[in-house]
Amino acid sequence: MNRSRTSGGAAPGVVAAVALLAVVELAWFLWFESVKLANGGNTPRWYFVTRALPHVVPGVTFAQSFLGAALIDLSHVGNLPQRLPVVGAAVLIAAGALGLGGLILRALRLTGVVTAWERVALAFGLGASGLGVLTLLVGRAGGLTPWPVRLGLALLAAAEGACLAREWKDRRGSESPRKPGEPSGDGSRASLGFWLAAGPFLVLMALGAMVPSMDFDAIEYHLQGPKEYYKAGRIAFLPHNVYTSMPFNVEMLHLLGMEVLDDWWWGALAGQLLVAAHAPMAAVLVARGAARAGSPRAGWFAALAYLTTPWVYRLAVLPYVEGPLGYYHAALVWAGFVAWTETAPVLRRRLWAAAGLLAGGAMACKYPALVSAVLPFGFVALADALRRRSPSAVVAFCLGWAAVMTPWLGKNVVDTGNPVYPLGYQVFGGRHWDEAMDRKWSNVHGPRPVSWELFSNSVLDVAGRSDWQSPLYVALAPLAFLRRGSRRFAAAVGVYAAYLFATWWLLTHRLDRFWLPMLPPLAVLAGLGADWTRVRAWSALLWPLVGLAVLANLAYAVTPLTGLGEWTGDLYALRRSVPRMLNPALAETDASLPPDAKVLMVGQAAVFHFEHPLIYNTVFDDETFETLAKGRTPAEVRAALKRLGVTHVFVDWFDIERYRSPGNYGFTPFVTPAEFDRLVKAGVLDPPTHPDAKRELYRVRD
Repeated sequence: MNRSRTSGGAAPGVVAAVALLAVVELAWFLWFESVKLANGGNTPRWYFVTRALPHVVPGVTFAQSFLGAALIDLSHVGNLPQRLPVVGAAVLIAAGALGLGGLILRALRLTGVVTAWERVALAFGLGASGLGVLTLLVGRAGGLTPWPVRLGLALLAAAEGACLAREWKDRRGSESPRKPGEPSGDGSRASLGFWLAAGPFLVLMALGAMVPSMDFDAIEYHLQGPKEYYKAGRIAFLPHNVYTSMPFNVEMLHLLGMEVLDDWWWGALAGQLLVAAHAPMAAVLVARGAARAGSPRAGWFAALAYLTTPWVYRLAVLPYVEGPLGYYHAALVWAGFVAWTETAPVLRRRLWAAAGLLAGGAMACKYPALVSAVLPFGFVALADALRRRSPSAVVAFCLGWAAVMTPWLGKNVVDTGNPVYPLGYQVFGGRHWDEAMDRKWSNVHGPRPVSWELFSNSVLDVAGRSDWQSPLYVALAPLAFLRRGSRRFAAAVGVYAAYLFATWWLLTHRLDRFWLPMLPPLAVLAGLGADWTRVRAWSALLWPLVGLAVLANLAYAVTPLTGLGEWTGDLYALRRSVPRMLNPALAETDASLPPDAKVLMVGQAAVFHFEHPLIYNTVFDDETFETLAKGRTPAEVRAALKRLGVTHVFVDWFDIERYRSPGNYGFTPFVTPAEFDRLVKAGVLDPPTHPDAKRELYRVRD
């Protein structure tokens, strides 16, 4: 046995290397904690660690400390029964996803080559993407109603349950050999450390996901799109919300929650909980990738690095698609390794088909996954096909991808004539879009300038300057290349991580959320790096290093900078208070209008929490008010408003000015106070009331 990998006497060179490494790690942590956080008021990171405990910072009481405040927020356990319907709906949908995913694994005959943990994690992801596609197809046909959805999910779960019962019966009385790559007793202390350290993060993720969202993107389209589908009873093209023409597989979970609970607000919370469930499932596959390529101990540390990252917590409590996207990238790293190393041709082909389904699931989260997931793993499948002199690997991969993505691309072809609407306008064209709109979109979402200074700043941001990054990636991932027996795999994963960074930096507008697919491969490398040697000197350094990082991450995760910390708050009260925190004027308008009111929104698209019927558009769509009023007489405007049933017009000058500010999205010059004055003088609108200084509410005169 390699002595540097055991706990016994180590070579002097290894001990000296560990001593030098201790100095490097200390310097890294000092720099990491000294970084001033942009979202934290330019405050150094160490301040949030010291503020976590009472009396470390003078004058900070228990209730004012972050951990003390978190414990207080967690103490309202009497409100937990309010969450039972949300949990019940999420469990039913998750059971349906596991059932469908289990059937897919059986159809591919992969159940016998994966461990129990891998089977659950893969079934969840494959089933979730499958449910998304089924929901799209049924929804386009107008077949989404609560009881058929509930029964369909229950049948999927029952079918998988029956198959599992038959498997258990077949195995009963016979000893089942351990599957390849299944954990042995190695790493038991690491497993105990994992559960103790990751447990608080998992609890906070689950509770935080069941809190109404305050994020702009979420309430503009991630949740608003499913709400409109639910209220309409079908999935149809929404010309006023361009974002809903993106692949919406993750958002189908919200729609399923709304159908199961027959309520758009409560159903969204169930969908959010399902989004959060992708984090532990991703951690399973991160762990299994590191374990198969290294050791169970490496797997535990990889999962710990991933789950305790503030970014992962933040993505679990917000209904973004990046959390599920991280899952699919973790699953692809696992699937790519297993498929590449498989020797049986038939089994290898099935594994590549599963990889294709996972790549399709990634792209069904958002278009950039074409670059981050489909192309790189499609290239690996092609390389495998070439080295085996058989096209089966790449054909299977492409078929798997097409099974998930064809319905989404086909939906856009039917709706707009462009399969990747609103992207690719210069290639595919597309209805409801034009050169000006495409130019406006590209100016905001297109690649940014290239310079060495910008590149180095981006490297520092990803390494540790990002508010929600963890220090463990830089601390441990480079050490993976020192681990004997795993260096080739580490090199491949390292190249993939570098590819993700390069394509993010060169091809996108460099929004931080777009580089987050790097976290799963970096977590795998961190796990391998944690296990690069087993000498006592390294263990003596490793455990305090990881413990300090996890505590610092937890201290930051419980601050308001990662999400609304009402983990056990009163959901009924939050339903009223969250809209008032977001936009008091809009919430006041919603509360004061008569039940039969219908509002035209001008300049405001974050409308998920708005209870009354409304008409709105995003900043990248045609401005509805302009289409109604431009070039028309007051009488024609009145007739158009009456035809749409509009009783009130809400004008958000605050957001309009924000959009018009330098470097922002821009806003049509047609919308001006003078235009509304014209309609008031003509008797189309009553003089406005002012919910606040920057918002106006007009009543359409009878």
